[in-house]
Amino acid sequence: MTVPTPPARAAVGGSSPVPQRPSVAEVARLDADPDGVQAAKDEFDAVLLRRARGRLAEARALLEALAARDGEPLDAVRLEAEAERACEQEDQERLAAELRRLVTPDAAAVRQARVRTDAALEGCCQAAVEVLATLPRSLAEFEPEAARRHAAERAVRDGLARREAEVARLLEEAGWWRRRGLRRELAGTHRDRQASEQRLRVAAVRLAAVRVRQAQRAGWLARPDVAGVLTAGAAALRVLTARSGDGGEATAGLAAVDRPHKDPGPAGQHGGSGASW
Repeated sequence: MTVPTPPARAAVGGSSPVPQRPSVAEVARLDADPDGVQAAKDEFDAVLLRRARGRLAEARALLEALAARDGEPLDAVRLEAEAERACEQEDQERLAAELRRLVTPDAAAVRQARVRTDAALEGCCQAAVEVLATLPRSLAEFEPEAARRHAAERAVRDGLARREAEVARLLEEAGWWRRRGLRRELAGTHRDRQASEQRLRVAAVRLAAVRVRQAQRAGWLARPDVAGVLTAGAAALRVLTARSGDGGEATAGLAAVDRPHKDPGPAGQHGGSGASW
């Protein structure tokens, strides 16, 4: 199976070494600065990278504690290799779960997967996981908070703009004895609106960054060559899970393409090579 050529990606951090210009439509709709959007995407990627480094440090500390408990201390090189292997396994499981969530294999793909050996199915799963691994990480987890913050800041800005317009109208109509107080209020409201607009720009940039990243991922995942690899991998994962659940005796009869059935259980039970599917 030929794995599609992925978009260029940095070795560390998960983002492209050559920044891609964000979607013009999305950036324009949110009135966001394109360069700011790219910077926000880099910031989100940095958060994900710090998490990954934190998981590596936790794995290292756990392995070191277990080795010390067993009286078999590990040298630094072996300890680092074991920690990296544990984190790699965790990443494989995350990507397999993402494959299940993103792709529902069609009937033809499942039928083709049924006649393959476990080794061939694991190859399909590995190819699909490698395709997903080449993509910049999803930022979907950040979207709810980014959207909430953007809506809140826009509501504040709109309220201040209305009040500023109202005070300006009152100032034009007011007698001389009221003008001084209204001028102070107008100046204060104007400052508050400007500060609010700055916060709104920051919120718009962050929301646009999330949506642009998700749109870029969706566009690449929709490519026929990519979709084919992912569909084959998802079908293989489903069949492997079914086989590990019933020993392979009734896989064909229990597939979703033939009759309704409960969703397969969690992956990680198949005892083939390397990765747990």
